[in-house]
Amino acid sequence: FALAFALAAPSFLVAQERGAQQFDPQLTTRVDLLRQELRQQGKDFEVDVNPAMQYSLDQLCGLRPELRQYDFASRAQGGHLNNEVEELTATVYPAKFTGWFSPVKDQGQCGSCWAFATIGNLEGAALKKRGAPQGRVNADGSITTSGIVTSLSEQQVLSCNPDGYGCQGGWYSYDMLMPTNINRGSGYYKGAVPTTAFPYVSNRVACSFSLQTSYTPVSQWGYVGNGYSIPSVYAIKAALYKWGTLSVGVYADSAFQAYRRGVFSGTDNRSQPNHAVLIVGWDDAKGAWLIKNSWSSQWGTNGFMWIKYGVNSIGTSPAWVLN
Repeated sequence: FALAFALAAPSFLVAQERGAQQFDPQLTTRVDLLRQELRQQGKDFEVDVNPAMQYSLDQLCGLRPELRQYDFASRAQGGHLNNEVEELTATVYPAKFTGWFSPVKDQGQCGSCWAFATIGNLEGAALKKRGAPQGRVNADGSITTSGIVTSLSEQQVLSCNPDGYGCQGGWYSYDMLMPTNINRGSGYYKGAVPTTAFPYVSNRVACSFSLQTSYTPVSQWGYVGNGYSIPSVYAIKAALYKWGTLSVGVYADSAFQAYRRGVFSGTDNRSQPNHAVLIVGWDDAKGAWLIKNSWSSQWGTNGFMWIKYGVNSIGTSPAWVLN
């Protein structure tokens, strides 16, 4: 169904008072109306005001599916043309699983979700390679991450990518972090640099960091399936079980933006994805994927969401990466 209204970015106030946040009463009223509408539609996930709602969805959601064609056009030079994965050999997977993933970050008012999905996926691959513990879902529903050896720089991907992607949108940018692509010219590197070398500022500023820093490289990456569609639940599970995390597209709307807890059961199954996130686990008892967002740990459950299989275009163009 289509929601009767959109949660536009209102005047927004976050104040610390006795440790609690205060929000613009107008925004609280809008969420109350959204909550009522969702209940009328039989939805039982919870929504609430959160800091990400100070921004419009246009500001937050920067995944641009139309840029996939450019990505595919350049793939023959990218060194990963043969790394695609179809549905893997039949295997019985556990009823629940969590992969390797780093702490949630905050993209702010820039539509750089595509950069956060790129870097978050690489951080997860690096954690898996280094033998870090898998993330876990605790008994109280909270999420514990695998930790992080080195936080990597989304700003490098945002400011230095060779395709001109920025706060107005982009696509996964793994090729620029592959050492084998350095001879392609400006915008290609030995890997991702640490956050400390190029801190995030929520804007596309000039590309500037020391080339003498350390690098975390992408050795390979590829799509699950053809890179355009949503593979089967089984195929996504197979890829997630093998690689630990997947960058994917999802359609984020006002209910998604206001999500607090529970299983997000979908509000729009027709629209193209507009937002990039990571799938980091699943739970068949919930019939849902566990996704990691980039709207701070104050969104959702510690920055994560349970989202029902197959809703809101979740799982579009899943990509895996190896460090």
